[in-house]
Amino acid sequence: MSKTEVAWEKLFEKYKIMEHVDNTEVFKISAQQIREFREPRLMTKFDWSASRPKIFSDAKLSILPDTRGSYVIGRFKAYQKLALANESPKVEYLPQWVRSFDNFEITSESVALNVAQMSGMIDQVLEREQGEPQAVSTLTGRLKSGNISYKIQDISGNYHNFAVDNSQVEIDAGFEDVNNLVVIEAKNRIPIDFIIRQLYYPYRLYRNLQTGKKVVPIYFTYADQVFTFYVYDFIDPNNYSSIHKVNQYSFILGKKLDLTLDVVKSISQQSKMISELPNVPYPQANSIPRIIDSIHYLRESKNAAELAHSYGYAPRQGRYYGNALRFLNMAREEKGKFYLTTIGKKVEALPNSNERNKIIIEQMLNHKTIKLILDHTLRNNGNPDHSYNEYIIKENISSINSDETIHRRTETIESWINWILTVIE
Repeated sequence: MSKTEVAWEKLFEKYKIMEHVDNTEVFKISAQQIREFREPRLMTKFDWSASRPKIFSDAKLSILPDTRGSYVIGRFKAYQKLALANESPKVEYLPQWVRSFDNFEITSESVALNVAQMSGMIDQVLEREQGEPQAVSTLTGRLKSGNISYKIQDISGNYHNFAVDNSQVEIDAGFEDVNNLVVIEAKNRIPIDFIIRQLYYPYRLYRNLQTGKKVVPIYFTYADQVFTFYVYDFIDPNNYSSIHKVNQYSFILGKKLDLTLDVVKSISQQSKMISELPNVPYPQANSIPRIIDSIHYLRESKNAAELAHSYGYAPRQGRYYGNALRFLNMAREEKGKFYLTTIGKKVEALPNSNERNKIIIEQMLNHKTIKLILDHTLRNNGNPDHSYNEYIIKENISSINSDETIHRRTETIESWINWILTVIE
């Protein structure tokens, strides 16, 4: 159990936090009270739902700041799923006179955002018209929220009124063009979800500036050498829970992912037609970009819990993604730990490229079910045939018994097939 877990166990016991939440729906706690056991900034930063202490996640609790020195605990819907759509990234380039990146990897969110601005990605996301000035970097860092009032929904569907007084707000990046103010929360991974507060508080702060410009909240990820912008909006600016995704833009720097369809058909023809693997569950991790991204965390062996913690997964999802890598022959499991195989090490070492994606597709299509589903999808003009796909899995994977499980596993394979279609011409 981590130091944060232990400290929260003690706080819950000392202040009867669970009883207060059960009776009055919320519990307000001060930074001073938290500091009795550990530094508040280490005790309250849970960027995704899986990073919450077990005592929080078991009771479906979240914590939100309301001043610079106090927090409110309740069963709030504080997190938003990061809906990652498979799409082929658009190729962009740095200006020819920028030479400082020739021999360096992009290793931080801030550098990735600098590259995104220099290459014109930010302007494309904002749909800059020809002749308009380019977006420029503005407010970043730690700011005060000012006075913000809003409502937030709990897990029962009830709304709670929230009043925030000068809570600390951290802005990873702010951009401005002639029409928009942009606030960006940036991550160098593709999380399952994120805490809405990281977009909502800066969004409200920007709106309070009363510039007359549209405020655009964006969640940004740089992972697997792909720059992805998830554009959000709040239907009701005074409603934390009214967040919805507006668009997604993906870019890659300087190279095109354009395997030909003939190459993929050739790989399919050479399939080993593997049916079931002994002791390896059929995959239940839908996102190939997340699977590929998580492989980098296995440079050193990890068990499922350690893999989950490294990437920000829930513990069970660490096993899902580890087993997906086993299914693709990129990892093996020994004594409860995942290790990269020779193929896994090769994939991990390669950049996002046609060469690497060809290897991944080969590992997928070695499996009979995926080969048959891909072949049928191609005959169907790239459109999935759910009934046929479920039939293929039901007929070939005896370890899957229920219709509900067949449906979920089919969704996984259809997502994998969709990824293949995004990396070919």
